[in-house]
Amino acid sequence: MSAFAEFLCVAIALFVWESLLWLPLRGTALRKRWFGGTWKVLDPEALFATRELGVIPMLIPPDAGLAPCQGPPLAIHGTDDGILVEYSSGRLFYHKSLTWKDLHIDHRHLVVAGVKTRISSPRCMDLLRRAKHRGATVETAVLQSWRLALSPSRASQEWRRWILVSRTLRWNGFALMLGVFAGLPLVYIYKGGVSTLIFGLWLWCLMAWTAGHLWWLGGRVYPGARSDLRMDALLALLVPFHAIRATEIAAAHAMGTTHPAGLLLWTKDLQNPWLGRFVRRMIHPLPESPEDIGYAAGLRPLLIKPLAICGKRLEDFDLPPDHTKDPAASHYCPRCHGLFLNHVQICPDCAGIKLRRFDETAAS
Repeated sequence: MSAFAEFLCVAIALFVWESLLWLPLRGTALRKRWFGGTWKVLDPEALFATRELGVIPMLIPPDAGLAPCQGPPLAIHGTDDGILVEYSSGRLFYHKSLTWKDLHIDHRHLVVAGVKTRISSPRCMDLLRRAKHRGATVETAVLQSWRLALSPSRASQEWRRWILVSRTLRWNGFALMLGVFAGLPLVYIYKGGVSTLIFGLWLWCLMAWTAGHLWWLGGRVYPGARSDLRMDALLALLVPFHAIRATEIAAAHAMGTTHPAGLLLWTKDLQNPWLGRFVRRMIHPLPESPEDIGYAAGLRPLLIKPLAICGKRLEDFDLPPDHTKDPAASHYCPRCHGLFLNHVQICPDCAGIKLRRFDETAAS
């Protein structure tokens, strides 16, 4: 294998590795479709997952439509006094009472009463930290963080601010990708070693510009993620493939306090299947899970106002699924929209939720 072929293989391997965005399993990434203004939902567990993290593949830069979102990891238990913690795997755990001494950040983990849960960005703790300084209780701070995370107007502000402050990053990443994979080989073949060194120096200047932009983002725009963004800035200064993917990596901090439902409601993507599943989860909690019942009871009141802004109610999402492709199905699960025959009465996937008949729903 020639030196050029070896260089190309190593470069492609490193680029592919940097093109994988690792998110907590409880996180959700949205990617805006090129046409129509709707969103595609990316599940971190779909491609490859560890116990805490899953992989989101990123497109050829600039992947300007990528929005890695994550709801607050803490929630109010709606039927009892206490706090629910959603750990990295998505499981809910109930804590009777939490104080500020029970919460702290350990790099990319929120530590709750000695147990760690992975977070996409330390920015998700910004609101809690500010509430603590104002003297608010943990419960009050958690409620406020959820109101803001589900707010369509705040999601609009977060997304527009990110698009505004990341314009230079997007074009730098695209120029670096072309320079590394096309510019360097062509200059080396046709102009020789000296010209290649000069061109490489110009690419490094782009990397330094990208690193400076990330440093500025951490200092002025997203101070809650200052340490993470400055570490990315140092890596972008040394690793060209990290600089190429700087936009997508930093996007996890830009949208780190926004729930996917807030972003979908702002763009009026009300027919999105993910949004329907999320709302039905709040309407039909698992009857055999006290944690899920408390989680749904705590979030239902917070969902009413964002939905009302879009002219919707919770009941508008509690409709039967389309079963034209399976006309033999007589029952459906109101939570997961699974289709079943007449002899099945309980959804096996939703831990005891009773099925509904299509004809009864139509009559009502």
